[in-house]
Amino acid sequence: MNENMIKVGIPHGDINGISYEIILKTFEDVRIFESCIPIVYGSSKVLAYHRKVMDLQPVNTNSINHAADATANRLNIINCIDEEIKVELSKSTPEAGQSAVSALERAVNDLKEGVIDVLLTSPLNIHNVPSGNFSGHTHCLESQFGKEGEALTLLVRDDFRLALATGQVALSEVPGLLTVDLIANKLEAFHQSLVRDFMVTTPRIAVLSLNPGSGTDDWMGKEEKEIILPGMKEAEKKGVYCFGPYAADAFFSSGFYSRFDGVLAMYHDQALVPFRTISGEEGVRFTTGLPVVRTAPDQGVSYDIAGQNKASETAFRNALYLAVDVFKNRITDQKIHANPLKKQYFEKGSDNEKLDLTKDED
Repeated sequence: MNENMIKVGIPHGDINGISYEIILKTFEDVRIFESCIPIVYGSSKVLAYHRKVMDLQPVNTNSINHAADATANRLNIINCIDEEIKVELSKSTPEAGQSAVSALERAVNDLKEGVIDVLLTSPLNIHNVPSGNFSGHTHCLESQFGKEGEALTLLVRDDFRLALATGQVALSEVPGLLTVDLIANKLEAFHQSLVRDFMVTTPRIAVLSLNPGSGTDDWMGKEEKEIILPGMKEAEKKGVYCFGPYAADAFFSSGFYSRFDGVLAMYHDQALVPFRTISGEEGVRFTTGLPVVRTAPDQGVSYDIAGQNKASETAFRNALYLAVDVFKNRITDQKIHANPLKKQYFEKGSDNEKLDLTKDED
């Protein structure tokens, strides 16, 4: 495999939203083709429709039947949905939901078969997906490449990295989901990702409190003393450097977050509000903790601006770059640990004396 030409699988997301717009705008810059071979799972007809409606710049495309046929310097497209599907910009339709899932399933299967290297998912609307067919990208990937609860969602913008202890659940459910083991496991997975995926030698992870004021007053809640701190101590036993818990308001408003390699938040909005405020339209979602790489722009389907040539492709482009970088970093990490040096020792009285590298020499 040529490490410099990574195959990036891109399921097309919701055809009535901004997905095709941000895909087309990203690949207007031909320099991107120097580092990857993009493969869109969707429809060349739908792509052409979006480009025409918004009068976007032309992009060199290549219609193929299989990912193995993808060529460099082209936006390769696998037609894997009903060609008669109707685009209804800004509308949530079950047809759009089904086509998004069909494209995703085809891409995930190719990822499993090893014919693409990484997955870059486009925005879809989970609410228009046929019932029972899909419950989120993370669950989909866990079912194919791991087990439930193994994946960890990171929010990334440059060196600002936020992890979520719990997912998109009702706020009232969060305290019941937090356990000592969950905190310890999330911290360990976060640490491993920072080392392997981001090449941070000795990561420092900040942990946010669940309750106001860092949980210093018992009347505010006991989760910090009974769950979060014990979970941090368990993680520390496995070599994780973690600090806190910190009250989220002061932690972000003071800029204290910049002193850490990563931040573990307890619930969805505790992470998303400051992250989106700080990252603007440049944020990326990264699913780690699994043997495969998946990234996505931190964007929704944005029906309100669909088809109006107003969507920014910055987050999508950043997600593409992150997927490529993480894939390369994992190859580097694998090489580093593939052939560890054998321990050499000094055997006294032996005819075959060996140098002891574990002792200091003057």
